[in-house]
Amino acid sequence: MPHWSIEDIKTTLGRFKTPSGKGEWGFDVFYCPVDLFDYLADITFLCKVQPDSKNISQEVIEQAMLFGKAIDQWDASDYSGPRLDIVEVWRLGILLYLIRLFQLPEGSLNTTNLVSSIFQYARTIPPRTSWGYSMSWPLFQAGLLLPVEDAQNKTWLRSMLYNNFYTLGCLHQKLAVEALEQVWKSGKDCVLSDPEFLEGKLIL
Repeated sequence: MPHWSIEDIKTTLGRFKTPSGKGEWGFDVFYCPVDLFDYLADITFLCKVQPDSKNISQEVIEQAMLFGKAIDQWDASDYSGPRLDIVEVWRLGILLYLIRLFQLPEGSLNTTNLVSSIFQYARTIPPRTSWGYSMSWPLFQAGLLLPVEDAQNKTWLRSMLYNNFYTLGCLHQKLAVEALEQVWKSGKDCVLSDPEFLEGKLIL
């Protein structure tokens, strides 16, 4: 949605508010709760309006940390069982996305624990199901932050994305693996919008 403003997105998401002000939409197509998606939009636009993504002001960092605190404390008590697992995968994925975009200090959110937790939840989701297919984006965020020595989760994530590619025929799943392999090999983070990164192809 490159031509949408934050106001456009807020207006659209506002249509899913209940009279009590809580966001609510169906899980038949998209498995990220609307309230978490609202945070995802805020995070993305906060990053997009920065004139220099490599030199972010302390004020913006503090705003990002407020988003992180809110997402970290977000109440998932309405969910249980497998649905809670998939919601947690999305919540943790958004936190990891936030950490990467703004290079938040380790002390603000425990990145190591977040990465470990997201894979624990993801492994409970049955593969080759709509729920399993919906995890590609949040797990991609986690994959970018996997430590060099974590061969087990790398192997599992690689297999999951390739299975999605072979089942769905969606090239983005294969491109995600190629992007991760590039990051894992170099040991350095990447800027997904960099035209030199995978020749500028869209990842997810």
